[in-house]
Amino acid sequence: MQSSTKQNDLIEQRSWTPQYHFYKPNHWINDPNGLFYLNGTYHLFFQLNPDDVVWGNMHWGHATSDDLINWQHQPIALYAEPEGLGYIFSGGAIVDKNNTSGFAKNGETPIVATFTQQSKDETQVQSIAYSLDEGKSFTVYEQNPVIPNPGLKDFRDPKVTWYEKGQFWIKTVVAGQCIHIYKSNDLKTWHKLSEFGHKIGAHGGVWECPDLFPLICSDTGTERWVLIISINPGGPNGGSATQYFIGDFDGANFVSQDEQIRWLDYGTDCYAGITWDNTPNIKHTRTYIAWMSNWQYANNTPDNAWRGAMTLPRTMYLKKAEQSYYLLTPSAVKLPQDTVRLQYCLSKEQPISVPEAYSLECDISLTQGNIALVWKNDCNEQFRLEIDADTQSVTADRTKAGFTDKGFDSVIKMPLSKHECTNLQLEIFVDECSIELFFNNGAHCITALVFPKQAFSQLHIDQSSKKESLENLKITKYIK
Repeated sequence: MQSSTKQNDLIEQRSWTPQYHFYKPNHWINDPNGLFYLNGTYHLFFQLNPDDVVWGNMHWGHATSDDLINWQHQPIALYAEPEGLGYIFSGGAIVDKNNTSGFAKNGETPIVATFTQQSKDETQVQSIAYSLDEGKSFTVYEQNPVIPNPGLKDFRDPKVTWYEKGQFWIKTVVAGQCIHIYKSNDLKTWHKLSEFGHKIGAHGGVWECPDLFPLICSDTGTERWVLIISINPGGPNGGSATQYFIGDFDGANFVSQDEQIRWLDYGTDCYAGITWDNTPNIKHTRTYIAWMSNWQYANNTPDNAWRGAMTLPRTMYLKKAEQSYYLLTPSAVKLPQDTVRLQYCLSKEQPISVPEAYSLECDISLTQGNIALVWKNDCNEQFRLEIDADTQSVTADRTKAGFTDKGFDSVIKMPLSKHECTNLQLEIFVDECSIELFFNNGAHCITALVFPKQAFSQLHIDQSSKKESLENLKITKYIK
């Protein structure tokens, strides 16, 4: 672990403020909450400490966007009740189009937020609030909690979905290392249906932030249900991570298609993500966003001007593979069209000068050996991405990338099949403090924070022989 003196030296030398990722200046943020889309506007709520840049005193912050990349901060949406039911923890929100809740009296469309409250004695209960002005303001339901604590320490993160076949709402709530599934007709009165998670999936830590929803696979026309679960610790490369299950839901029970553990992102910095309610084409795709950090070091990242950011939004859709299904999660955004696209005549002997914030696309064909993309700066720091056909793996190494607090000095590993190595499409988003990697249109992802003393200004291509190829390299510079 770095000494506080070394960390302070880093802080004095540079700010790592994101250029095109969501964050809130001078505040701590974590989990995205209450995501909904209405009348052309995406609403992002999030865990917020309004008084500090470390975790605590949880409220719901609020921001809006019409393109998922340019965000406008809004007033705090939900305030903590320290002397009442407690602080406002994570949850979701839905657009109650048919006014099943009865909250609307004059033809409004209610937005119903569902969230956990934790009291001073750490009792967690499920509460709701509603908005009749498209999320600008919320009224806390007077008869909270709508689901009391059943005697569990970890009972949190409610997320609601409409069950079309039964014409009722379902709510998933984390209960230790499984989830409880509830049913309601009015979003106020809830009845427990079932549990999921016993002896299936990864269980290295507590489960958090469930999200259960249907998707229709465009290739087959078949509907499957997807369950996203965050876990902390227990990720494939240490600390926090997100797993997912695909299966069937009959209105009461969710059954996974198999017992395989599937990771949504192999990086260390994609956690607590959920999807937006009411987005266009929601039957075939979902739009997802996650907190870009890890509880191993989240309170200690070196920029005190802000702490906590979100991943880029991602589009989720199903693909068929033999007898099972899997998720693709490519980026849901492209850098703005008025950015500068730089197309290089690639020379593997000479480094490429790169801007501070940009996206990169390339194709890699690898039958044997390895090829690496290495980002470097003048401080002798580097971030190394290596694809190895012999070991059928990807390695993302940030141990020499500057900041190396506990858990941060990690080497991220991810498996790839032999076929994927021979035909690999790679899209990379580089920002001031992060690198997001999407392989084959989001079939695999790696998200990693980086805090170098200077921006990585050069990209080097290393290869083990002349049999590897990297082609069609395009870099799009981000300009605000």
